[in-house]
Amino acid sequence: METLTKTVNGFDQNAIAGIVTAIQNNPDIAKFELRAHNEWIDGGHNRSYIQGFYGACQEDTSRTEPFVYDSDEPPVLLGSNKGANPGEVILYGLLGCMTSAMVLLAAARGIPVEGVRSSIEGDIDLRAFLGLDPSGVKGFRQIRVTFDIQGGTSEQKEELLSLAKQSPVLHSLLNPVDVQVSLKQES
Repeated sequence: METLTKTVNGFDQNAIAGIVTAIQNNPDIAKFELRAHNEWIDGGHNRSYIQGFYGACQEDTSRTEPFVYDSDEPPVLLGSNKGANPGEVILYGLLGCMTSAMVLLAAARGIPVEGVRSSIEGDIDLRAFLGLDPSGVKGFRQIRVTFDIQGGTSEQKEELLSLAKQSPVLHSLLNPVDVQVSLKQES
């Protein structure tokens, strides 16, 4: 007997159900270790490489070449504009994760999404970073995300917005994360 594949929002619903069932049977499948490597080039210019990760109880080898991302600063922040600055990369990552979370979780529920556009803004005051305001916040003071969802009723759009808010990157920003910083041990 042939199984029909139903795709919603570009996701195979049978594949989603299979992943959920596999995780229910073995919760370790849901544990991932994501990785990136970075090297400083010059001034504010850095280059990051993203390739391997551990997930679904195994080392992933599906990426034959690394994704390469350059980050830098604009001239007003003493850079050369060779890439988005790291704060902008956080915003990009948050927006991408929230959008993907929305459409994937909607697909899992059988909710078609016609289209999604989004924008993000984040406010940073550099005085604390520069040591000019020791009591100030060194990171984003506020981030504002706006979604423009095409199609659907107001209630459906609110449901989709609640799905976007399940983003792991959003929750990483909202909740304290244990970040450990160390020096590589010399051999």
